[in-house]
Amino acid sequence: MPIQDNLNGALLISAIDFILSFVIIGGIGVILALFPLLNRFGKQADKVSLAVTPEQSALKESGSPSAHSNAPGGIHPGLSDQQLVVLLTAAAYEAVGGPVHVERFRPLTAKNGNWAAQARHELQSHSLK
Repeated sequence: MPIQDNLNGALLISAIDFILSFVIIGGIGVILALFPLLNRFGKQADKVSLAVTPEQSALKESGSPSAHSNAPGGIHPGLSDQQLVVLLTAAAYEAVGGPVHVERFRPLTAKNGNWAAQARHELQSHSLK
């Protein structure tokens, strides 16, 4: 049955649009409400995959260097603190162009934001020669 081209047809289309807008917005709300649930399942899957197997614990007890590649509890999630210091020292050597010595190693906090912004501005303000 086609919708008539008069006031009754216009009111019918408006009512259908009104109802469909609530249905669609409600569906979007349900999908957005499921995101935290999906995030929770993702975190559980990560915990399961990060669980230490008996073979890995035997490698850690034996002192194998490959056992320390994903040491938990460090600043970087995939590297131990010692590996991160080595990488940062190598990067500093390349940037400075000479030997460097790491005196202190700590993560930046929110209070250190001004220092980081100044250093970033100084590094990015150089023009090509």
